[in-house]
Amino acid sequence: MSETQTATQQAVVVLGHGSRNPAAQQVLGTVVSLLETSTGWTVAEASLDFNHPTLPEAAADLYARGFRRIVLAPYLLYAGNHVRKDVPRLIEEIKASHPGLEIEVAEPLGLDPAIVGVLSDRVRAARGEEGEVPSDPSMTPAEIEERSFQVIESLLPESKRDALEKAVVTRVVHATGDPGLAGRLRFSPGALESGRRALSLGAPVFTDVNMVRAGVEPSLRRIGVEVRCLVDTPQARERAQAEAITRSAAALRELGAKLDGSVVAIGNAPTALLELVRLADQGIQPALVVGVPVGFVAAAESKRQLMDSALPYATLPGLRGGTPIAVAIVNALARKVTRS
Repeated sequence: MSETQTATQQAVVVLGHGSRNPAAQQVLGTVVSLLETSTGWTVAEASLDFNHPTLPEAAADLYARGFRRIVLAPYLLYAGNHVRKDVPRLIEEIKASHPGLEIEVAEPLGLDPAIVGVLSDRVRAARGEEGEVPSDPSMTPAEIEERSFQVIESLLPESKRDALEKAVVTRVVHATGDPGLAGRLRFSPGALESGRRALSLGAPVFTDVNMVRAGVEPSLRRIGVEVRCLVDTPQARERAQAEAITRSAAALRELGAKLDGSVVAIGNAPTALLELVRLADQGIQPALVVGVPVGFVAAAESKRQLMDSALPYATLPGLRGGTPIAVAIVNALARKVTRS
């Protein structure tokens, strides 16, 4: 790769403490590999002590490959002496010997809902707990759901999200049992309100797979909204074969202008989300795109393209996603709609 190809690009260096224990160091390597796979970024590892490459060595390698901007991500819990003293000193030394190199430092792992969620999971597993609240055979389904939401609200940190975003986040956490997702969900400005308004006006919902359709159908039926999935139709099958694309992508291509003003929920197929972004470039404009496909191939890329587009979106960056999350987002919006 030439310098002209990479000079305007950035690389990421994940900086660990380092360890004499090979198994501990292998964890850092695995984290780097997963981050690179899930994002498509160029990611390198470095250690402060004991291991190679060191931070200067990793920076020198990236510089030689033409990168002129590095984002340094400390794989450390706290902004202690390493982050406040050692890292700035190393950065100054690196920049002095590598003209034109820019280095930005991300926050350490520290205070984040995802860390709290992981820690609570570890404690519950060690204690052999099955759930946050003991079961009670006399509780009705409605009472169980209400108690579950009370527990979720107690686990979620204060945030600047508006009421609609909080409702969506809470339902996603409820559907997945993962409070760590609360801080990772992303919404473009006004997107959820645009989706809620579209549902209140009776706009249709289109899904990439029938599992998502089945999950949202009861709540949408209550407010008189139609939900459709074309993935198994003869038209989608024929188009997929003729144009050498997936059936999920073919189904959206078949819909075309019918997607305007609709809510599109994609919980499985990255190719469907990539096709939707392509259609948006041609002027197709849904009211909301719930883009949460899951997987190791193209899922993270499709979400990045969604966030870079002009489409109003709700998404979960990275590899994670899936039908339960897509269903939870749509159902949360449907619950905020009152139709006469």
